[in-house]
Amino acid sequence: MHDNGRSTAGSPQLNSSVSAWRDLAFPQAEYDRRVAEVRQAMVDRQIDVLLIQTPENINYLTGYDTIGYSSYLCLALPVDADPVLVIREMERGVAMSTTWLTDIATSGDTDDPVERTVDALTTRNLASRRIAMEATAPFITPSTWLRLRAALGEVSVADSGLVERSRAVKSTYEIAKIRQACSLVDGGMAAALSAVHEGATENEVAVAAYAAMVVNGSDPLVSNPIVTSGPRSGVAHSSFKNRRLESGDTVLIELGACVSRYGGALMRTAVLGEPSSEIQSMCDVVLQALNTAIAAIRPGVTAGSVDQACRGVIEDAGMEAMFRKRTGYSMGVAFAPDWGEGHIVSLRKDDPTELVPGMVFHMPPALRAFQRLCVGLSESVLVTEAGCEVLTQLPRELHVTKN
Repeated sequence: MHDNGRSTAGSPQLNSSVSAWRDLAFPQAEYDRRVAEVRQAMVDRQIDVLLIQTPENINYLTGYDTIGYSSYLCLALPVDADPVLVIREMERGVAMSTTWLTDIATSGDTDDPVERTVDALTTRNLASRRIAMEATAPFITPSTWLRLRAALGEVSVADSGLVERSRAVKSTYEIAKIRQACSLVDGGMAAALSAVHEGATENEVAVAAYAAMVVNGSDPLVSNPIVTSGPRSGVAHSSFKNRRLESGDTVLIELGACVSRYGGALMRTAVLGEPSSEIQSMCDVVLQALNTAIAAIRPGVTAGSVDQACRGVIEDAGMEAMFRKRTGYSMGVAFAPDWGEGHIVSLRKDDPTELVPGMVFHMPPALRAFQRLCVGLSESVLVTEAGCEVLTQLPRELHVTKN
């Protein structure tokens, strides 16, 4: 066992990288399976050591679960030896507590983490082997990435998503976590819809959703509840801003609960008072599009064909200009700011990716009349051997609030 960490003043002094108490989300055998899959992919690509710096990938392989994931972190995974995690010294305790790792090297706040990573690889006889680095880690700056690559000499770029390919298909353990999250998001949405009434604020609706999810067991949310109303609902990626709900408003609500970093997401729309013919027409099209897309899901079909099933309904209704996005995206391990895995698999136009059992998607078709209104509905779904299982269970309908 190696332990070459340096600590800064005021940091806790921990003498061992081994912890007697572990807060692992999954059995050790599950992590062993994941590591073995990635190692086989490394063998196929003639990679001896893979440097992984994406928080979701490190969590997937080791269990590492921290709120400090934007700090420097690097998991060196050899094809034939124990991995070593290089992290900030302050992160040592959470790494010891949430991972199965026994080899942790640290960098103090006055150290150069690139130098510490090179030191860790060199002392373990890994620096001279065939090394590949991820090129898509969100919290590693280009300058840091380039300095690390230069310091290690001949290093290839692992651009084929070696870990992500394993993440795309969920195990029974992962699906169980996602089912829990979906149950929690159902409760959060029910609470949010109950809080929708004339005079209430968007913030009050968001609080109702958040409280219901967290009090019933959700871990910290990857993304805040999305609640946007009236003309603001017609602007994509806006959220609660203390606006008071008015008669005739549409209120778009999109939520994601979280269990051990695995999410379940759900979108619903409320309308205050009887829906106008325009709102009802938009809702009918969204509902038909979502139902058609869900019915199209089964093993062997492409992501693009599912998207076309949804998109075709919207195009036939002459509403494509209010859509203009993908039909859905993969769900799994997530750290803020994104609860999805759309970079791994997306249900988007012409995507040739074939669906296989164990894939999980959030499917949120929505139609927006810019700066006027929005109607959207979604479900989280699982690809099964028989087709598709809808994991979220709230009634799939427009929620009408009587004044």
